[in-house]
Amino acid sequence: MSTVTTPTSPGPSDAALRSGPQPVLLIIADISGYTRFMTANAKTLAHSQTIITELVTAIVQQVELPLEVAKLEGDAVFLYCRKQSGPQPWPEVKRLIGEKLLSFFDRFSEKVAELRQSTTCACHACAHIDHLRLKLIVHSGEALFHRVLHFMELAGVDVIIAHRLLKNSVTSDQYLLMTAAAQKDLQFPSHIQWREGSETYDDLGPIPTRLYQPEGAAPSPSRATPARPSFGQRFRHSAKLFCKLWFSPVRTMARRYPRSFRHIDANSSASGRASLAAFTLILTPLFLPVGILMALGHALKPPPSLQPRDA
Repeated sequence: MSTVTTPTSPGPSDAALRSGPQPVLLIIADISGYTRFMTANAKTLAHSQTIITELVTAIVQQVELPLEVAKLEGDAVFLYCRKQSGPQPWPEVKRLIGEKLLSFFDRFSEKVAELRQSTTCACHACAHIDHLRLKLIVHSGEALFHRVLHFMELAGVDVIIAHRLLKNSVTSDQYLLMTAAAQKDLQFPSHIQWREGSETYDDLGPIPTRLYQPEGAAPSPSRATPARPSFGQRFRHSAKLFCKLWFSPVRTMARRYPRSFRHIDANSSASGRASLAAFTLILTPLFLPVGILMALGHALKPPPSLQPRDA
């Protein structure tokens, strides 16, 4: 049985947890191209991870009740919504969640554009930020909630189905794929066009699906075009991203070896990263002002469109 773990937060009582499976809506927001992005950029792994962290954080910051974060799974965010709790009636909730799912695409594209505009680095990872896309998996079913130590776990066949759907026959890099069961529980704007399909797995059989691809859909008239960032915003974003990318090796080493770098053997596999971190500390007084000047020059350039580029 597949399980996922999340830190315990205010939620159902222990009595409710023992009552058996609960009806839930399960959502996985997954970054397309993550594996290819990370493996292709082994020499710039710290920058790759910083970029992915920025994108995952942007998604999590959009989450609000009745949606809850179950777990961060590397390049993905696993979310759920209990269908039998909350002060709002379900007809209202299903409309709000439908709008929220579409807003994930908007926020992700805006964050990719922001990172692309802000970076002053020419490494392979920073040069290919706009190759990353977002895919959403949505399924409706039941999940068993239970505690293990200080964590809460979600388990059940429907949790398995949601995760299996990450491996599907869709050839696009950016899409919303949901089961027919999930479509009955959600409401989307009328302009959204769905394509019926099916995914088959050996131990689960055929699963009817509905597919929406944002690039091919007509834009919603209710969505305003994002305002272009000001010079001050572009400068702050560039300077902030430069500092994150520059200090990421130091942060990595500090987390791994919090007391000092002397614990690293000269022949260990971590010695290269330790040297990089040491050089970072030594060269920071020189490169930090250089980075600020680069951010200033970058901010003076006309900002590109916030619309995502074609894959």
